[in-house]
Amino acid sequence: MFNVLSRGSSRRERELAWRAQLQIASRAPVANAASVARQLDPDVVVGQALYDSARVHETLMDLWAGLDARRPLKATAENALAAMSTLYVLRPSWIVHCDERFNLDPDAADEHSEMCRQFVAGDIVRDWRHFDQGRAALGTVTERLLELQSALADFCGSDLTARLRSA
Repeated sequence: MFNVLSRGSSRRERELAWRAQLQIASRAPVANAASVARQLDPDVVVGQALYDSARVHETLMDLWAGLDARRPLKATAENALAAMSTLYVLRPSWIVHCDERFNLDPDAADEHSEMCRQFVAGDIVRDWRHFDQGRAALGTVTERLLELQSALADFCGSDLTARLRSA
């Protein structure tokens, strides 16, 4: 569908597209059905997505800002960015919830603290006061990221997640 996008694209656009594809594949496991299926408790993914939303949001901002306005990929990136922004806005509340639940220093950025904020059991995720809102936002984000993954695969000429989806 988007095969013609890479023709005539700038080096910077290709770099941004590749980076976005890599970030989505590695930091947005919700866009990979096989990853979600391996979870014993699917609500664990909500916490992971909230934590990783900052990096994915930043990457989508860079992609959107760096694409030529005439590229159809820009609209797909904008839709994904808008959906991710909803999740990203909830992230500070999620971090506070984890800090309180695990008695973490809010300024702590050590590996243990970060792991406690990213990999959280499903019952603790469901105990977060914005859980329903986060789960709903995650549904929309997943749809938009799947659309963007497809467009990025066409733009880049390869799909980093094809092997993961077939697993």
